Parts: sequence; C-alpha cells; structure tokens
Amino acid sequence: MRPLRSVSRFAIAAMFFFAVNPARAQSPKRMTFDDVIALKAVSDPQLSPDGRWVAYVVSHADMTADAADPDIYIVAAAGGDPVRLTTSKKADTSPRWSPDGKWIAFISARDEKPQIYLISPSGGEADALTSSKSGIGSFQWSPDGKRIAFVAQRDLTADEEKKQKDKDDAVVIDQQFRFTQLSTIDVATKKVTIVVNGAFQASDPQWSPDGSRIAYVTNPTPKADDGTVSDIFTVSSEGGTPKKLVENEGPDAAPRWSPDGTSIAYLTRPGKPTAVGLLQLAVVSADGGTPRMVAPGFLYQPGAATWSNDGATIYFTSPVRTTTQLFSVASAGGTPKQLTAAKGVISNATFSRDRSSFAVTFQDLQHTSDVHVATVANASALTRVTDHNPQLRSLALGKSEIVHWKSKDGMDVEGILVYPVDYQPGKRYPMVAEIHGGPAGSWMENFPGGWTDAAHVWAGRGWAVFFPNPRGSSSYGEKFLRANIKDWGAGDYRDIQTGIDNMIAKGIADSTKLAQSGWSYGGYMTAWTLTQTNRFKAVMVGAGLTDMASMYGTNDIPRTIDGYFEAEPWNDAAQYTARSAMTYIKQARTPTLIQHGQADQRVPIGQSQELYLGLKKNNVPVELVFFPREPHGLMEPRHQLDKMTREYDWFAKYVLGENKNIVP
Repeated sequence: MRPLRSVSRFAIAAMFFFAVNPARAQSPKRMTFDDVIALKAVSDPQLSPDGRWVAYVVSHADMTADAADPDIYIVAAAGGDPVRLTTSKKADTSPRWSPDGKWIAFISARDEKPQIYLISPSGGEADALTSSKSGIGSFQWSPDGKRIAFVAQRDLTADEEKKQKDKDDAVVIDQQFRFTQLSTIDVATKKVTIVVNGAFQASDPQWSPDGSRIAYVTNPTPKADDGTVSDIFTVSSEGGTPKKLVENEGPDAAPRWSPDGTSIAYLTRPGKPTAVGLLQLAVVSADGGTPRMVAPGFLYQPGAATWSNDGATIYFTSPVRTTTQLFSVASAGGTPKQLTAAKGVISNATFSRDRSSFAVTFQDLQHTSDVHVATVANASALTRVTDHNPQLRSLALGKSEIVHWKSKDGMDVEGILVYPVDYQPGKRYPMVAEIHGGPAGSWMENFPGGWTDAAHVWAGRGWAVFFPNPRGSSSYGEKFLRANIKDWGAGDYRDIQTGIDNMIAKGIADSTKLAQSGWSYGGYMTAWTLTQTNRFKAVMVGAGLTDMASMYGTNDIPRTIDGYFEAEPWNDAAQYTARSAMTYIKQARTPTLIQHGQADQRVPIGQSQELYLGLKKNNVPVELVFFPREPHGLMEPRHQLDKMTREYDWFAKYVLGENKNIVP
C-alpha cells in the first residue's frame, strides 16, 4: 500500500561539488515545486560485459504530454559526456547488453504496445525485434546472444477481439484472466517460439549458462493479491514440461543460475503467503530438491543474487536502516560481508563479465541519483560518472541528519530530519512530519525530491521536515518489521509522536506549528492521528485507509491486511473497528486536506469519501481532491505539482496563519 519509493530510492566522490559553494552563498535560490518536477531521474544502470560502458535510463517530465519520458543513455565507465541513444516521446526503458557487447536491447512503447528494440551502443536507428499484439514485459538475452526470452500476455482470440470491438465486455471477476506466456525470439530471423503457455502468470525469465534451460517465476493470476503466491519453475528453452524447483507455500522469486548451471540462488520466505516477514537468500540444485539458506542469520533483506565467476561467492544489495549497501557471501553459506560504506542509497548493481567491476546508481540526502562505478576489490570507492541535475548546485538545500529517540515502551526508533535552510540553533521552526507508506516502507537517505517527500522546498520556506521510521518499517530487521502486527495505530503511532516530542525537546520544532502528512499507510496513520490528538494545526491524508472493514472488502491486496490483522473482519470485527479512524471521527478537530487518485484500486476512493463526510458532518474544515485517471500513486506531472502546491498552501493557511486561497 505504498506508492512512494521510501525503501526503494537508492556520490560519495561527488560530494565535493556540493561543499561550500560560492555561487550558492552569493545567490541562495530556494528550491520550488517546479524545480522538483524538473528533476531528472536516473535509474537501471547496466554495465557492459567488458566493463567499459554503462547504459542507463534518464526520465524527465514532459509537461506537454503530461507524462514521464524515459530514454536510454550511455556513458563511459571511465567518465566523459553521456550520449543519449533514444529520443522517442514514448517510454524507452530496460536497456540490456548483448553478451558480446555489440547491441543493446530495450523496451520501447513508441509504437503503442511495448516492444523489444535493438540499437548499437554507438548510436543510430533502433530496430524493432518483436511485434507482440499485447506488448512485452521482462526479457533476457540467451548466453550465446542468438535468442531473447521474453514474457508477454497471450494474444486475444478472434472472438475476444470482436467482443472488445463491439464493447461486449462484461467482466466476470476472478475468471477472465489474460495470462502472460514465456517465449523466445531468434534475433536473426525474428521467429517466435512459445516455450510455456498456461493458466498462470509468468515473469523474470533467466537462461541457464549453457542456454538449454530457462528458469522463471509464476503467480496463479495477474491479481495484485497473488503477488506473494509465487513459485519458480525450469523448462527446456525449446519448450516441454516445466519442473517446479521447490515446494514452499510462501513466495519464491528471483532465480539466478550458478556459473556451472548446477545450482540456482533465489529469494524465499517459508510459511503462508500472507505472513509478514523478510525474504531470505537460498540456494538449491537446478534439478530441484531441498534448499539451504545461505545467510540465515542476516538481519536485513537481500536483493537478487549475482554469482562470482567461480561460483564461490554471491553478491547482493540490501537496505540497512536508512542506507542501502552491497554485500558478498560465500555461496556455501556464511556471514555476509558488507562491501560498501555508502552514506546514502545504492541500487541496481550490475557487474562486468569478469566480476571485477560494477555499476550502480547512488544518491543521498543532498544529491540526486547518478551513475557510479567501482571495482569489487575497492567497492566503497564509488566514482560518479554522470551529472544529470547540475542545477542543484545553485539551490540552497536544508542540511539533514539521522535522528534517534526512544518510544514510550523503550523501543529504539530513528528517522531523518531535514533542517530549514539557514537554520539557527535555538530558534524553533514549524515542522511537518511525513509518514511513509507500506506499512513496511522505510525512509532512506535518498534525495527527498519527489511528489511525496519534497523536503528541500519546505526547508527553503523555513520548515523542518521530519521523516520517522516507526515499528513496522522494513529496513531494521524482521523483529522490527513484525512489531506492528495486530497493533496498527498503537505502537507505531506512539513511535511517531514521541519522535515529534523529541524534536520539540531539542528546541527544533515549534509545538504550536505542527503538521502531518502521509500517503497510503502514511495516509492511514495521518487519518488515525487526527482522531487521536489535536496537537497538529493541519494534516494531509493521501490515499489513506480510514475504515478497515470496508477497506478489506474493496481493495486489491486483502492478503496484506490478513498478514497484519491475522483475521478477516468477520472473524475479528472488534480489532477492525478498534484500528479504524472512522470509529473515532467525532474526536477530530484538525483541518484536513484529503487527496486521492480517482482510479486507485489499492486504497479505493471510498476510504477518502468516508473520511470527508465524517469530518464535514462534524464541522471540521476539510477539502477532498480527486485526481482523475490516477492509480494509487500519482503518475501525471501536473497532478504531482498540484498535490505538492495544494498541500503546502493548506498548511501555510492553517499552520502559519497565512491568508492563502487554496488552488481550486
């Protein structure tokens, strides 16, 4: 239930650019919400097999099309000017090098349906490889570079196409699925061969080193609620009868072959699919059998595995509190070794063929994401090779730090604080507490420059911004993650409020000028908060859960609620009632802005409508805003800009007492 990349936003060498900067000192321009929308997002770095080049994605907001426009870039690992390889107005994503490094395959939606295209790293026109009627999902090159495995929805039958054209399109719930199928395409002839086709959802194809088999992940349906019901199969790359890798009721995912093809590393969680817990790294014979946990004592959740060439070591990234780090572990089992010491977030580590070097994106609280490279032998020495947001050097940003406090029951909790620009010790400032989604999200040391966390804009306007990671956050180990089971609105609520108390006690926050905001589970917590305390002058509830019983029956991931409540509402009505903000709506007094994507299926809009009516009937100042077409997270740049601007104006009016006319 989280739209924001709290866990998921991951330059040490670049920090000298942002030290004391004369230009900033002379002209301290403050960051604006328009500046946030103008930021370029760098992602998916792919190191070439020889380690000399990095292909990656840069996305910017196309305000004319009112959409994100991602394109493929390439840069030398030794540094230099990046080259933009694609210029389509549609999305170009997922660059993947051919094994010989002569081609880059990528997915483009330039011709309506996403297709695989090929382009030379030296540039030129891209050539469409596939012509799928339904569009391509994930894909992977074969080891010899002659074929590509991909997944795509099955094509409509002639009868289905006719019904669609005639608008004879009644939907029978849980019955009319269009499943994805696993296919291969011959790069030279463009001949497509269906490898696996059945009543299941296929994803993440992975070739065996000799190209004879493909491992892939299945889910029973495309429903979001079946996302944790995943299994791994292997099949001949020519087709045939698939073989299930392991028997496990819980999720199995991210299969990665060992270099000799005898083993597969993967991520798993034993137990029921509804269980709340971290995935573990396991290894099993490629022919199936009993798996073994590689690092059973590891506190955090590992990402997908990368094997060393000799098969003795496995590399992976993992969130560690407010950072993300690269680790190695013996494939035979042992204690993982942390290879990096990043004071920020690294993501998407990809390695050269000889595993001597790797590329990542790196960002921290003062710097946006850029491509970095390093050697495995000296992994902490990240070198930045791109600079896609140089304009930040002319902006005055708030300093930031990690803060710690003890909750009412003695639990250690931490979070992130962004200070006002030109902060003066001893002076108190208005403060907004931003609550993350999930509830298993975590605020990380990434640049707070998105539509849910634009802290530097607030800092430039004299606010402190507080990002607490209460119990239930996922980057502090499984015990901390599970600490809010059957306890929503209790321990986690107290963690946040004691954190705010700590900011007041330190003389930073003005207790008479407090605000709180959150989206998804952060919206739940903010709706809950406004019915439990009147300490805040204003709040913003974004796509928040307000009535847990009605939420359970109308949202698209009831299994998640099962995991936290450990019962359905008809079997434990008292708990669902006790954990719902609407139960206590008559206690609410805080002016409330409610914002919600109108096409949201994760948290249906009825949750916001219930809160709106309850507040309005009880004479609490309230405004409800729906964003047309938007799902659980806002996708359209104009809506993102509206959300940020409207929220600030609401808080300026009710917290600061400014005579604001809220944008209609």
